Formats: sequence, structure tokens, C-alpha cells
Amino acid sequence: MHTRRTVASTVQGSSGFGRLSSGWEKRQMKKYAIVFDVGGLFIKAAVMNESGQLVPGTYMIYPSRSKEKKEELLGHLVDLVKQQANRIIARTFQIEGIGYAFPGPFDYERGISYIRAVDKFEDIYGVNLREELSHRLAQESSFAGKRAPSFRIVFENDANLFALGEYDTGKAGRFAKVICLTIGTGAGSAFLENGELVKHRKDVPDNGWIYNQPFRESVVDDYISKRGIVRLMRESGLDSDSLDVKNAAELAKAGDQRAIAVFRRFGEMVGEMLLPFLKSFQPEAVVIGGQIVKSRELFIGSTREVLRDFPVQLEVTDETSISTFAGVSRLLKQPYNATK
Repeated sequence: MHTRRTVASTVQGSSGFGRLSSGWEKRQMKKYAIVFDVGGLFIKAAVMNESGQLVPGTYMIYPSRSKEKKEELLGHLVDLVKQQANRIIARTFQIEGIGYAFPGPFDYERGISYIRAVDKFEDIYGVNLREELSHRLAQESSFAGKRAPSFRIVFENDANLFALGEYDTGKAGRFAKVICLTIGTGAGSAFLENGELVKHRKDVPDNGWIYNQPFRESVVDDYISKRGIVRLMRESGLDSDSLDVKNAAELAKAGDQRAIAVFRRFGEMVGEMLLPFLKSFQPEAVVIGGQIVKSRELFIGSTREVLRDFPVQLEVTDETSISTFAGVSRLLKQPYNATK
């Protein structure tokens, strides 16, 4: 280091200094990825370094503004990218890419949202988000100059990214075969074997998605979700118009017997739903994430009871978004044509 500073000082002001400092800066150039976990109410965001680690001070939670019109929503997404880029304090850096964990239905390869009839992101139905965001970010001079030559924007199913991140940095990495679930406004899922997604095989549902699989009187998503809990609340006599799932969980923790029964029945449904997939895929573990795990002590015991005859380990993670960020970072490191 001492020799390098001496050499630089002796040629300062000469044409050689530009060549030397340029080469030195190039070697010191830090590279980052901006990652987003998109939900109907909130968008969680972070910056990841080259090693796939979260950069301190960059984990943020923003309102999703998912009910806004197309132009306002796209402007919001661009603004979030700029805000996250401004949180990078390195002197010289490049942004290698932006990754989005986005709920479906969505054409992840092309970057087109097909979400509708669920009161979120409806005004960007059919919109190519990759093209729209790329065009808008190219007009932002403060951001455009920070893009790496290989800069790209990628999209993937949020449950898939959660699973990949859980394998790389979380609890799924200890097992060869894992089912990963995210339970919130819906039921997300992914099937992993040796760290790779299994989407099209006879022992898994198509795409590895369970949400649309037949269950009881309709499909999984209607039961293994927040609205599934609301349904149970209504059936138990709890006022589902004035109480939400969080309120019901608080009642259960306070000893309300009807609320306790709601979560016990919900846990039984989770186990019942898993049974056919355990039989076909035969995983070593099931890892559950999502908003609903905040109330895991209320339902996970009854899930384990339903699955007692199966040699499967049930794991719960609180760091759903952190795992999802790690999954996005992994996706951005894959060869370019892997996401086309």
C-alpha cells in the first residue's frame, strides 16, 4: 500500500496518473445487487454484496402502493430503486442487477405481471415490468451511470426464491429433499432436491405450486392462508368483520378458547394439506415461512400431531425476507440465459 501511494503521488497531474488511478479504481470497484420482496401491502428491500450478504443499513420496508394506477406504481418502483442505491456508501461501485421476488400469476421469464381480481397490482396487468423499469431507470442520470455492463433485472416466484435462499443460508441446507412453504395472503411453495428447484416431475405438482391443488371443498389457497384463518374464525363465532388474524392470535395467546381452537384447526389443516405431498415427494423436512409463522406456537403443534407417522422434520423460519433476498442474489449470479 505504501509503495502504491508513493508511485501515484509522483505522477499526479500527468497522463500516467489517469491510467494508474483508473486501473486502481477498477480493482477496488465494489459490486452490489438491489433486491425486493414484493407483497400486496409492503415491499421489503435490501442491498446485497458480491458474497450474497446483506449490506448493513439497507434493509427497508416500504408501502407497496399496490392499488395505485400504472404510472404512479411504476414511478414508485423506480423511486425505491433509487432510494436503495443511495444507501450504498461505497466510494466507487457498480450495480450488477435488480431482482424481484414477485407473487403470481406472473411470467417470470419475460417480466410480465398477470395478477388481477385480488385487489393488488391490478393496474399493471399485462405490463412488461422489465422493459418499463429498464426504460425509466435509463432516464435517471444519477442511477444510469452506476449500472454494470452486465446489468439486468430479474423476476422469480417469491416462494421459489425463499426456498433457494433457505437452502443457501437457512434451515433447508441441512436436507437433501425439502418442501418449503410460505403462508400469508396465500400458500406459496417450492420443492427442493440437493438445492435445486423441482418443478416438472411426477412426484411434485406442476411448477412446484400447491396453491391451486384440490383441497377439501376448493383449493389449498382458500384454506392455508390468512383468509383460511378468517373462515375458521367465522365458523367458530368470532367476529371476523372487526377482528383480523393478528387480533385472533392475540386473543388465543390471552387464553380465549374459541381463538385457540381456530389456530389448532388451522394447524391440523396444514398437516392434512401436506400429507399427499409427503407421500409423493418424500422430503426429509418441511420449512415454513411467511407472516403466519409469527403465530407458530398456536398451530405448529397440531400440524406435528397430524404428521406424527411421517419421518419428516418440521422447521419454521422467522427470516422469510432475508432468505428471499439471498435467493434473489443467487438468481442474479446465474448465467444470463438461465433467466430468459
